[in-house]
Amino acid sequence: MNSNPPAARRSVFAAVFAGIVLATTAAGPVAASAADCPPRHPGRYVVGHSPELYPEGVAWDPTRNAFIVGSALHGNLTVVSTNGRTEELVPSLGPVSTLGVRVDTERERILVAYSDFWVRQEQETGQPPTSGVAAFDLRTAEPIFDVDISGGQDRTFGNDLTFDDEGTVYVTDSVNQVLNAVTTDGEVEAVVDDPRFAAEMVGLNGIVWHEDDYLLVVRYDNGKLFRVDLDAPADDRVSEVELPQPMIGTDGIRLREDGSLYVVTNDIGENAGAPGGTDAVTVLASDDGWDSADIEERHEPWRVAGPTNIALTPYGDYVLSGEVGALMSGGTSNKFVLRRI
Repeated sequence: MNSNPPAARRSVFAAVFAGIVLATTAAGPVAASAADCPPRHPGRYVVGHSPELYPEGVAWDPTRNAFIVGSALHGNLTVVSTNGRTEELVPSLGPVSTLGVRVDTERERILVAYSDFWVRQEQETGQPPTSGVAAFDLRTAEPIFDVDISGGQDRTFGNDLTFDDEGTVYVTDSVNQVLNAVTTDGEVEAVVDDPRFAAEMVGLNGIVWHEDDYLLVVRYDNGKLFRVDLDAPADDRVSEVELPQPMIGTDGIRLREDGSLYVVTNDIGENAGAPGGTDAVTVLASDDGWDSADIEERHEPWRVAGPTNIALTPYGDYVLSGEVGALMSGGTSNKFVLRRI
């Protein structure tokens, strides 16, 4: 989140900044062993403990039978086993936050969106404003590509991502009106430039790709959901989905197998002066190709504060609460929770 954060938060970032920088000089990625034990079913709750990790994004890795999470503070990737054990998979990418995470098993890679937007509020990073998409080998965690998506903008906030059946990645920038794509070769292409995406604080956030070749993307601040038709002309790709109510505070979204959409909302934005929503998980359903949608079910209030994203697993769907709100409000936490719906 953005916009003149509370002074109390400054000490939190400052205390760990040196550690973040040191992490960038660490040895290359290590093979994760957090899931090296025989596969087991996770319980209703998976509680992880790691020093001030603050994970915001999560994905399920079927090859490890484990979760992979990012870190709003350390800028790394961590494997979380079904019993909550954690082990670093990819060392820090620098003074950045690793946010949206996806596992692309077909191309055997891990994808992550990252940005220094949060860190920049607290410390001079010594680099231009940074947002990017990085890909790592799913088996070895060796880097495949790491591309800048900022386009030289003074303000940039790469936040969440998704990918299509050809492996093209689509990534949101929460403070810009351009939605970008990254090809499998690591080339950046603008998908659409739309003033409805522009934001002063946190706009575009969660994003998913639909098999009928369109994207669903949501704004955090006003809760508007958009359909982006990838087959339409560039100037006619975006339409707003008619909703029964705005999904204010939406962080992560995921399509379910039945075609409905998980929407994870929170009030974390209030810590940075952005409109906040309610800690809840809502399921939206559409019978007209996402011209409109209705609420099918809603879990409110969510039992663990600050939910941000969701991972679909063979054992059920797990919502991540990574204590990002504690970080943004100047507190500290060494745990995070994944709770099954």
